[in-house]
Amino acid sequence: MPKLYGWVREVVPESPADKAGLQSGDLIRAINGNTIRDLVDYRFYVADEELMIGFDRQQEQHEVRITKTIDENLGVLFGEEPAPFIRQCANKCVFCFIKGLPERFAPVPGLEHGMRSSLYIKDDDYRYSFLFGNFITLTNLKEHDWQRLDEQKLTPLYVSVHTTEPDLRRKMVDGPRSGEVIEHIQRLGTMGITCHTQLVLCPPINDGEHLDRSIRDLLAQRPIVESISVVPVGLTKYNNMIKTGDLPPLRHYTREEAEAVIQQVEVYQREFEATNLDGDPFVYLSDEWYYLTQHEFPPARHYGSYAQIENGVGMTRYLIDQWARTKRRLPTSIEEPKRITIVTSMMAEPVITEIAEDIRNIEHVEVQVLPVVNKFFGPEVTVAGLLCGQDVLETLENVEQLGDLVLLPRVMLDNEGQRFLDDMTVDEFRAKIATRVEFVRNAQETIDAIRDLAGVRPAIRERKPVRVQSRL
Repeated sequence: MPKLYGWVREVVPESPADKAGLQSGDLIRAINGNTIRDLVDYRFYVADEELMIGFDRQQEQHEVRITKTIDENLGVLFGEEPAPFIRQCANKCVFCFIKGLPERFAPVPGLEHGMRSSLYIKDDDYRYSFLFGNFITLTNLKEHDWQRLDEQKLTPLYVSVHTTEPDLRRKMVDGPRSGEVIEHIQRLGTMGITCHTQLVLCPPINDGEHLDRSIRDLLAQRPIVESISVVPVGLTKYNNMIKTGDLPPLRHYTREEAEAVIQQVEVYQREFEATNLDGDPFVYLSDEWYYLTQHEFPPARHYGSYAQIENGVGMTRYLIDQWARTKRRLPTSIEEPKRITIVTSMMAEPVITEIAEDIRNIEHVEVQVLPVVNKFFGPEVTVAGLLCGQDVLETLENVEQLGDLVLLPRVMLDNEGQRFLDDMTVDEFRAKIATRVEFVRNAQETIDAIRDLAGVRPAIRERKPVRVQSRL
């Protein structure tokens, strides 16, 4: 019997679903005779204008006919994760993010809460790739998965390639059919499905001449392959215990090595920008390379549509430009003196410090930027998304005067905005900070929080769902 997905959490008032009588607690079983297994099925079948909805209410089966326009939202919000029966990863990648976590259920010195349980779910699910941009390896697709991809045209997907050399990829990914990545990408192409790819570089395992080959091989797969991101491996102190078989031990890039990678990739970028009509460089460097080498970030036109921004490609440029466009909304003055503390990661400190200078132009406002050292995962982990609540809290508690508002990056929390990586809840965190705390996603929300502190209410805007991609 197929597993069912569609428990209705909420029905939007005055929507087609509301007018048809659907209610919270209903279980949508089928649309036009098609079983709803997950959110992908729901989105695919609900696109029709004429819908026959089969649903259960209090263990009784019902059907209702709904007519809507093709681009009209049905108005149903679900109460489950998008793909509740998630496909577990069968690979043993040498740099797997699970290996960068403390052993599950093992006592960790100084860790009061334990790690967030969802961190230990090692997914390799094409549905999550299509819905949220999660990267998958394409190694565990069964024939019925390929058939569904073909039927529903789930495009684009996001594919972790790392290297196109079959033998080397088998060693790095260590999973079923891991050496067949080019063949898998070509099969996607026969179905009209495109993909964005990433190469996570581990020195000296898959960079240098291996990187050259990977870029050339993926270039040959255009237009199936829409882009390549080049990302440095991210390691925590827990990765020190990892064995990599006959591969060299995992380590971070030095500044000199990062300079060499940038120079190597820029050769391809200049070539592609000169030959492509849209000036698309095709291969992109993630922001970490520019932070590590202190290179200037490329302009916005370099990133085009920011197709891999959730993978850290162009995120800093987007923030800089967004701030430049929206900082005019900052108040010029606050009646009473106020102090603002901006919490950030070690990596982002230079950019946040520049933003703080603009905020200091507000009369009667003091600003301090507070970078947090990652003690839990190790000081070489410098991104905000991997800061635990305990490290942030300890840093704040050591500050003599936090002031009237503490701003923290929203990326520290889970998708629901409720928990840090170490399972500390936002309520627990706020209870220990004797000042106002706000978690902000972007420049607009930062300015809204400051305007609110000044007594200027922010304009009401419709907030779009944000896709989050985390990686070590």
